[in-house]
Amino acid sequence: MPYSAQIEVTLRCNANCPFCFVNSLPDAYINNEMNTEQIKSIIDQLDELGVTTLSLTGGEPTLRKDLKELVYYMGVEHNFINGITSNGLLLPKLIPKFEGLDFILTSIDYPTAEMHDRFRGIKLFDKVIEAINLANKKNIKVIISTVVMKGNLGFLEDICELAENLDCSIELYPCEDILWNVSDQILKVENVQELIPNLSQWANKIRDLRTKFRNILTDPISLYIIENGGFGGTPYYQDILRCNVAKNYMFIRHDGFIEFPCKLHPAKRFNVLNHSFSEIYKSKEVRDIMKLHDDYDFCKGCRLGCAVVSSLPSSWYALYSKYVRGFFSGNLR
Repeated sequence: MPYSAQIEVTLRCNANCPFCFVNSLPDAYINNEMNTEQIKSIIDQLDELGVTTLSLTGGEPTLRKDLKELVYYMGVEHNFINGITSNGLLLPKLIPKFEGLDFILTSIDYPTAEMHDRFRGIKLFDKVIEAINLANKKNIKVIISTVVMKGNLGFLEDICELAENLDCSIELYPCEDILWNVSDQILKVENVQELIPNLSQWANKIRDLRTKFRNILTDPISLYIIENGGFGGTPYYQDILRCNVAKNYMFIRHDGFIEFPCKLHPAKRFNVLNHSFSEIYKSKEVRDIMKLHDDYDFCKGCRLGCAVVSSLPSSWYALYSKYVRGFFSGNLR
């Protein structure tokens, strides 16, 4: 069974990040999002399938008026280990209303409001800090997600120190050049290569920071996999871990579709509003896809953070490095 899932509850967003193309998607595609009852039905099915960890993402999920209701449904009525991802702008108003929320993943890409807000295209920084303080009071764990780029590589220590002072864990993954298949149209962010850091510089920087800070979640196995080229068929870039995203992780799109092997490359698509998760997950088509791991041509050089992290529990060595050793060293709070 998959151990984690993520529901893309909306593609609407109120920020304008230079590494993301969500705001350039056609309105007809963005607006075709599931209603409350459809999302609840998916949550029911994920619970029946045996998924243990569930998060809501976007776009910007705080733009949904029913987010408080959805959080309650997955966290209280179903008792998932659950969270939401958010840029933070609307969180200060919502956090006092949440019941059953375990964690929030939010972004800080620069250590000052001026730099972070300029990069994200909207005034977010002070709202993020306010949200973190409110979450701490409600015992909601906050994970800061920093997109590492050429422009902020020199500020990572300051960001880690800020996260530590805020009593937050932090993950630091490099900016990615993503090709996204939307209705059989391949989309990508123009000039994103200008943002991507040298991967060896990134990896060495994180290794150094891990000796100074105990709140960093980016683990040595992830560093090795990404630094050495990520996933891919034959020949392999690295020999520690194969991609297991099709088996371990389910990503449900805003319109109710799920794609295998992953959300970027839909070799096979299913409408989960018309088919049960159990039926889909146990089908021969999906099982055959799982067996291929990262042998597809489009897997070559993939280093998507969610694919790496969701694949780690497939290997005891990686699992130990990420969670067991991380727990005893204090990296997992």
